[in-house]
Amino acid sequence: MKTLVLCVDRDDDLGEKAKVISPVIGRKNNLRAVIALGIEDPEDSDANVIFMGLKLYKKYKEMGREVEIASICGDKMVGIQSDANLVRQFYAVIEQFTPDTVVLVSDGAEDEVILPLISQRVQIEHIARVVVKQQQNLESTYYIIMSAFKNPKIGKKIIVPLALILMSWGILMALGEAAIAMGLMVILIASFLMVKALNVEDQITRVFDESRDALRTRRYLLFAGVVLSFVLVITGVIVGYMRASVEDVEIAKFAYIFLNNVWIWIVLAALSYTLGSALDTFVRTNRFIRSTWVILLSLAAIYFIASTAFNFVGFVGFNEKFEVTENLIYMFIGVFLLLVGGVVYTYNKGKNRGKKKTSWLR
Repeated sequence: MKTLVLCVDRDDDLGEKAKVISPVIGRKNNLRAVIALGIEDPEDSDANVIFMGLKLYKKYKEMGREVEIASICGDKMVGIQSDANLVRQFYAVIEQFTPDTVVLVSDGAEDEVILPLISQRVQIEHIARVVVKQQQNLESTYYIIMSAFKNPKIGKKIIVPLALILMSWGILMALGEAAIAMGLMVILIASFLMVKALNVEDQITRVFDESRDALRTRRYLLFAGVVLSFVLVITGVIVGYMRASVEDVEIAKFAYIFLNNVWIWIVLAALSYTLGSALDTFVRTNRFIRSTWVILLSLAAIYFIASTAFNFVGFVGFNEKFEVTENLIYMFIGVFLLLVGGVVYTYNKGKNRGKKKTSWLR
């Protein structure tokens, strides 16, 4: 059995810091590369990843396996470009060494985004995640915290948003608005956690990257879909605010009116983006992606279920009119569309298994 020990460096520290050209194939080449990286930055966890890869290489050799080790790198601008580099380098590696199984070595979940792409080509035998040991005392804890502050990725994604939240809270407290300050802080922290949990920032970055690439490559249908979706969201926010501001109401009623007017525009924006991407793929490949139906059915289901949900909230919380029969029909249609979407998704998943993807929709 032929086994490939694959070390992943998604943000290309090996190239940026040690000036090593990837992919790095072979034990000797990886040993030289990790020494070069360790000299440039002894604290970089990617060096530990390669050392772990070399350890696993030795272990599989002792087991009598035919084994090879390779390190692949992405790009300092983590995202579409870095993942494209990882895939390209992985394919280059398996062209030279055709493994039966892959052992993936990384220092965290960020490097493991390539996992589904690898598993499509080669069976993954084992995943080794490297965790660097630290001495558990006050001095080392302080050092770790200060290192995190200096890390640009952690600073931009976590420390800066938290600092802005605390700054807003402090300003309102200084102005004597303690209740508003506390409520705003809770809302902002909750929003921040939701953005992180749902990976919203990466999705927004992906949409911006796709729109830029679409304009550069003259994929005008996709670009039009992206632009129209942004226009619809902005329009929805403006309409929602204007309608909520007509009357002098309490904050809960204001939020209800605002959200009740905004959500339909968000659904329309998602519909615009979906159709733009689907039509763009059809024009380029002459194929209509079956999973588009799943997204369209899901959006239709969201429309009916959200309508019922907002009507019910308005009835319970603000004595709004509530037509029981009409809303039950809406809820039934929404659930039915969700079930149909699930059936279509399961069918497409079986059909597409083993086929090459042609768009983000599949």
